[in-house]
Amino acid sequence: MKNNHIYKAIFALLIIFGLTSCDNRELIQVENTAAPIAVNLSDEHIFLDKNYPDNPALTVSWSQATYSVPVEVNYKIEASKTADFKDSVYTMGTVSQSVKTATFTVNQVNTAAQTIGLEKDVEGKMYIRVTSYLGSNAIAAVSNVTSVMVTPYALTYPDFFLVGAATYVGWDSGTAQILYKKDSKSYIYTYMQPDNFRFLGQQAWGPNNYSIDTPATQEANRYFLQTSPNIVFGDVENMKFTDPAGIYLLEIDADGTKKSLTATASSQGFDYPNLYLVGTPNGWSDANAMEMTKVDTGVFEITLNLDANAEFKFIGQKSWNGLEWGHILKDNNGDSGFIGPKGDNSNIVYSGAAGSHKITVNLKAGIYTIE
Repeated sequence: MKNNHIYKAIFALLIIFGLTSCDNRELIQVENTAAPIAVNLSDEHIFLDKNYPDNPALTVSWSQATYSVPVEVNYKIEASKTADFKDSVYTMGTVSQSVKTATFTVNQVNTAAQTIGLEKDVEGKMYIRVTSYLGSNAIAAVSNVTSVMVTPYALTYPDFFLVGAATYVGWDSGTAQILYKKDSKSYIYTYMQPDNFRFLGQQAWGPNNYSIDTPATQEANRYFLQTSPNIVFGDVENMKFTDPAGIYLLEIDADGTKKSLTATASSQGFDYPNLYLVGTPNGWSDANAMEMTKVDTGVFEITLNLDANAEFKFIGQKSWNGLEWGHILKDNNGDSGFIGPKGDNSNIVYSGAAGSHKITVNLKAGIYTIE
């Protein structure tokens, strides 16, 4: 019994000494002692040839950044149109501590050049620097700035195909809905409901998929840097739409600094009893608008003679006051096969040969066809 009391006393003393040691322990402060130096660019002038997008175009090398204690250092290679990097800063890539060089392809340099605002087919100066940092941009240190003269070519932005349980087409990649593309932006007015979805780069599951750029998303599918509040992380491959079911304008901006996706509720739905065609075939008379045949919910068709360059729209009543659909986007006459509601449409302009044609409108999918 006496030995037990002795052991307990010794153990208590050890605990006291341990706590005292913890209270007096020294905090380690990590400081940057030397910024990375961009010591070399592989070229002074680069003419980018769009015929060889995957060829190496530029190599950036730098010396190691050092910190006061051994730590894992990451590096970010950045480009800008201005030497002070106050505007249009674009991150070309990131690498880990063991790497002190990065090589960029023709396509990657071209994307960087045009994202920061260099004009296509004109030689312009692109400034480059390397930033070292710890963890999530902690204790950052910036290198000196160097530059290269670059002649970029016109950017080609991705095609986006909508697919998923939240969409009109479901999970069939072979019928995935392509969006209307104009410059860096893609659009469609289509049906969405609360569930998972994603975008494909083709009407097949591979090779390109596009979801939210977050560590929780499968790395190969990370793309969108910004989304509207009704689009959130769904799972490792998908996004999730959270608003009530209905027609929404999906808008993508593929500009490299944005990569944004928004879903905005439309002022019009899709389940209506009637649809009429009005335009040059009937002298733009709303009172004498041509009635279409309803073949399914939100789907109507009509067969009529169309002259070359005929123009028309669709209305939900024999009046301009009310429901209306036309070519997607204002001040954008055309024959793309996509429709937009009143307030965001223009005339559909038929571009084929004169003759008898069947016109089919799908208000739920946001498309029309002329056969």
